[in-house]
Amino acid sequence: MNVYIWKKTIPRPVVMFFYSIIFLLALISTAGLINIVSPSSNIPRNLGDISTKFEHFAKHKDDYDVIFLGPSTTYQGVIPKVFDETMAANGKSIKSFNFGIMAANVAETDFYLQKILALKPANLKWVFLDCLVDFFMEEAPTSTKNVYWHTPLKTIENFQLIIESTSTLKEKISGFYANSISFLYRWLGIGYFSNFWQQKSEVLPKGISAEKLIQEAGYYSMDWLENSAKRREIFLSNSLDSYQKQLKQSKSGIFVRGNMSTYPLNSSAIKILKKIAYRIDAQEKTSKIKVEPIFFVPPVLNTDFDNSAITKAYKEGYISTLFAFNKPNTFTTLYEVDRRADGRHLNHQGAQEFTRAFAGKFSEHLKLSQQELYTQSPISISQN
Repeated sequence: MNVYIWKKTIPRPVVMFFYSIIFLLALISTAGLINIVSPSSNIPRNLGDISTKFEHFAKHKDDYDVIFLGPSTTYQGVIPKVFDETMAANGKSIKSFNFGIMAANVAETDFYLQKILALKPANLKWVFLDCLVDFFMEEAPTSTKNVYWHTPLKTIENFQLIIESTSTLKEKISGFYANSISFLYRWLGIGYFSNFWQQKSEVLPKGISAEKLIQEAGYYSMDWLENSAKRREIFLSNSLDSYQKQLKQSKSGIFVRGNMSTYPLNSSAIKILKKIAYRIDAQEKTSKIKVEPIFFVPPVLNTDFDNSAITKAYKEGYISTLFAFNKPNTFTTLYEVDRRADGRHLNHQGAQEFTRAFAGKFSEHLKLSQQELYTQSPISISQN
């Protein structure tokens, strides 16, 4: 009786509109659930240099002992060939791969870390992580590169990072909007399967050669990009004074970014860092090989990046090892203008020197680890 009255009193177009809304909501929900429950087993081929790196690594995953994972400061700052040669000179045979990803923040880094570990590389022993916490802006939110990693969980993590950041309200609103667009495209599958008609060579970033990228084991210098000369000119003419001023402030311990963020222990940034460390430590259960996470801060100014979250995570014992190169008083040459492509990135010469310093730190770490194992072993105890 009530249904009959309802049909009589409400116009048919309104009823049809109501049913259409229900249908659209059901369709959107179904599309999203399909993308979550049944994700593509392989990384799409139209992620440009990410696809190139991942495809190569997947084929040769058992050849590598070391992976470097992080944003452009890793991508264009760590040279595997130099790292391996320096380690060999120090008596340790190593083969490394640079899995740096342009503009990857800590949430995106963790997303690809899971993809890499899921391959179960048989000889992987160390994962070096450069985790960018205070970056969440998507310059191209509808690009496949940004759409692909915006799962519900990773999008929520990014929203939490935005809330915790010291960015302005305008920047936060822009960040929420861009990440929402990327999530919506991922949820609906828009652009996610566009690799069916896009070729890998068509989406490589301008100026990057896939062949040279693989020859360099994932490293690509800022000097080799097509716009490198123009970028250098802009840095010297427009940004040099600002860089030198920030360098002076960093050396003196004076920061310009609102005293820098002091992330609380329950912050999302620190939780993600803890989760990354745990994820790598837990790899031993599946691969039967112990993999050690080693976090590092590249040679960037503290006035430019907020590294307080990773520093606090280390001090609290949530991450066991941290190599910090954000010390211009200690690593002076790495901050000299002729070693920089711009304020944030090293040029090829700077990357070579940084990589050698990095390998030196790692060699010291291995020696200390071996000494600790020796002093803790039953044999050494009985001998003493």
